[in-house]
Amino acid sequence: MFFWALLGLAVPILIHLFRFRRFRTVYFTNIKFLQELRKETHSRSRLRHLLILLMRCLAIIALVFAFARPYLPGAQKAIIGTSAISIYIDNSFSMNARGESSSLFELAKKQALDIVASSKPSDRFQLITNDFEGRHQRLLSAEQFSEQIQEVQLSPAVRKISEVITRQSDLLKHSAIQNKIIYLVSDFQAGSSDFNSTKPDTGIRLNCIHLNAVQADNISIDSVWFEKPFREKDKPETVQLRASNRSAKRFDDVPVKLIADGAQRGLESLSLGADSTSNSQLVFTASGSGFHSAYVELNDFPIVFDDRYYISWNTPEQIKVLCINGGSENSYLNQLFLRNKAFEYKNVSALQLDYTSLSQQQCIILHEIGSLSSGISQELKKFIQNGGSVLVFPSLNSDLASWGAFLSSIGAGTYGQVVHQEQKVGMLNSHHPIYDDVFEKKPEGIDLPLTRAYLQIKPGQGKEESIMRLQNGERFLTQFDVGKGKIYLTSGPLNEEAGNFQKHALFIPTIYKIALYSFPAVQLSYTLGEGKGISIGSVALGADQTLRMRSLDEDLEIIPEHRVIDGNVWIYPGNRIKKAGSYKVLQGSTEVARVSFNYSRQESSSERLSSSVLEETLQDAGWTSAQLFDGNQKEIRQAISDREQGKSLWKLFVILALIFLAAESIIIRLVK
Repeated sequence: MFFWALLGLAVPILIHLFRFRRFRTVYFTNIKFLQELRKETHSRSRLRHLLILLMRCLAIIALVFAFARPYLPGAQKAIIGTSAISIYIDNSFSMNARGESSSLFELAKKQALDIVASSKPSDRFQLITNDFEGRHQRLLSAEQFSEQIQEVQLSPAVRKISEVITRQSDLLKHSAIQNKIIYLVSDFQAGSSDFNSTKPDTGIRLNCIHLNAVQADNISIDSVWFEKPFREKDKPETVQLRASNRSAKRFDDVPVKLIADGAQRGLESLSLGADSTSNSQLVFTASGSGFHSAYVELNDFPIVFDDRYYISWNTPEQIKVLCINGGSENSYLNQLFLRNKAFEYKNVSALQLDYTSLSQQQCIILHEIGSLSSGISQELKKFIQNGGSVLVFPSLNSDLASWGAFLSSIGAGTYGQVVHQEQKVGMLNSHHPIYDDVFEKKPEGIDLPLTRAYLQIKPGQGKEESIMRLQNGERFLTQFDVGKGKIYLTSGPLNEEAGNFQKHALFIPTIYKIALYSFPAVQLSYTLGEGKGISIGSVALGADQTLRMRSLDEDLEIIPEHRVIDGNVWIYPGNRIKKAGSYKVLQGSTEVARVSFNYSRQESSSERLSSSVLEETLQDAGWTSAQLFDGNQKEIRQAISDREQGKSLWKLFVILALIFLAAESIIIRLVK
């Protein structure tokens, strides 16, 4: 329509023709040089008027084209009508890395607002983050979206790109709006950018806003654990830690602190080469029994969420050991346990056993029980699978059928026939955990126990680790893992007829360490966002009683869901705990457990997809029409508009019109 204005070109042309004058030639015989001068002046004047006419025509043409708003077609077909736009903002901890002027997270929020600003007033928007909140499952106006985006914070939650796209697609598919667009605003970590796990949808436009960090060096503490699996009151503890340098430069003498029960208990320094992992250790003493918490900490910038690692544990006042006797009590066991304050030791006859008391123990010793009833077999199986330890000293006159049924049901080795033959122990597994700190150096040529009569121990289906074997290869003491617990089988009773183990120097450290190791190995920490249940052991709960979880600094308290499974209480905090730290589990005002949570280290990696690799990944995954934008540019709305609506040229023609008018003015003033 605007091109009808090109008829206006007739105006300067008519003016030019109207002002054009024809010259009559007059010849003079004596003024030859004057004639040549007039011809030259006439030619120059004509050229000047033609240039002025050309500049005016070009200026009019440029203005007409400017008002016609021409454009170069965009990479995508222009969208007509209202659109439903789902915008994902990556709010994982890796987005705390620095961009050119701010953190990637702040830049992501700004770019999301620019996307909204570049859209039509009728468009509707969905905000989605790694938290997958229910309130983000609806379409909003531009104003509502802008308000909601201000509330988004960094989160420990980590999502795969495939999960995000699936959630976005589910909402858009249920929308009646025809045009459907997805934006992913992220740094696209290599570990989470699984586009190959997604199924491209031709009805949805995919756009990726790629953010690049200019400073992403990071050192992280990946895990912390104790050197030994059990805790002893007022004894030195060795804490092991693993730290990683996830950058291309070396770090030397990085200070690492251990804070236990609110006080600094250790200090160490680390040196880490580029892209390397290093182990170190700290030694401290946690005073007293009961629940303890600690964390190991270092400092680096700008990614700080993985600089601290929390752990919690329980140091028992006494370990509960119950000896179930088939006959009389054993004096050697009594001397070992009754005089040691670290144990709460009780003897009970197999005929007077209260089955409900088994779940309250940590270690159960079965001493010369000839036959096992189905009732005690079932309770022992449940006890072991829930983390308890059972040590068996069989009677040489045992009912092999009842024992075989019990041991087979848990996958342990079974007892065979009695062998009356003197044999010495020929193999001692000094590397077994129960012999840690028992020998100053590897034992060689030491005197080992002997047996005079023993029950053969046949292999089972479960995981087995031999502790002692006789010279003929038969098992003397062996361990089977059953569920969360262990069962230790010996080849005979503790008496002179069977052998001399009860009088040997190895008897005390072996039985003592088995009892120590029986205290349940509580998991030191959990990862936020996993949603797994946490076993806190046997807690007597009334029908209407609830448990509470409270952070040590008391800034958060929740009531977790709980279930009782086989006598053990399991709690399920779900996603209500979002802050790493240590938490008390309270029954009323009594602390019954303590658990620690850490952020996932998945976001610690600085490996991000480059723009070229991301583009190749999209193509390989089938997203051939996906568009990739550089998220680090200050104004992304123009780039989006150019891609979808084409490159507008009206500004160019306005500039050209001004240039032509300026050229006309110069010609008028300077060309005489």
